[in-house]
Amino acid sequence: MTFDISQIEFSKNDLNSNISLPNNITTNLAEFIGIIVGDGNLGFYQGKLESGKCYVSYQIRISGNINEMIYLDHVNSIFQSIFNTKLHYHRDHGINAILLRKQSKAIQQFLIKQCGLKLNRKTESASIPVIIKEAERPIKTSFLRGLADTDFSLTFKKKSFKGHTYPVIKASFKSRPLVRDLEYLFKDLGFTYCVCYDEKTFDKRWGEYHRHSIYLNGKKNLQKWEAEVGFSNPKFLKRLRKWKEEGHCPPGYALSPRGDLNPGSVAVLNQVD
Repeated sequence: MTFDISQIEFSKNDLNSNISLPNNITTNLAEFIGIIVGDGNLGFYQGKLESGKCYVSYQIRISGNINEMIYLDHVNSIFQSIFNTKLHYHRDHGINAILLRKQSKAIQQFLIKQCGLKLNRKTESASIPVIIKEAERPIKTSFLRGLADTDFSLTFKKKSFKGHTYPVIKASFKSRPLVRDLEYLFKDLGFTYCVCYDEKTFDKRWGEYHRHSIYLNGKKNLQKWEAEVGFSNPKFLKRLRKWKEEGHCPPGYALSPRGDLNPGSVAVLNQVD
């Protein structure tokens, strides 16, 4: 698919930053779209400063955790490879919360108009963009990797005396359309899945609400996922390696504080706003 970027507007900051836009969809772009659907947001804000000057802000934001800096560096690397610019690291609400953020009119317009992402997305109506659902297999699997790294879980259930041996890849969302779209992708890619809609749950942020979950259970699904989709997030790679080497993986494994810091990440942390 070839993009029509002739109508995309570049701000002065975009031009000064030498931001570029891709001409067609790539696996890196598909993975980034998955990341945005999972933990990202495209925000448009306007108002007045105390000085009386009007402002307009086009934000691309991705929520992260300070304990997963290696993965966030990976996200930033993908972003730079696509748009020739970097995301900036900022402190967010919460003890370990970090926000990756970029202000760019051109990138935001591109993601909305060409990629089908939504402005100020609502968690109840999130969905998979058509550009992904109608794409070739490598694009679909790359999208799934980005979404899974940010919003899926990989656990190993206790099925026998051998301990936590049974693999489960799970995704839970407030959005029914998103889970329906995942059903479509999983079926298209040949996974065996099960779904549970309208599960009642409670969260202190939202109170009682309904969520919808989709599961890939068992060894065959995990092996197929590893071969065709894969993970980029170190916490999943560590759990997978533990299971492959020892045949089991206990709950909470690879979630130790600051477990994914490297020297480069530490340097970035010291510069976080």
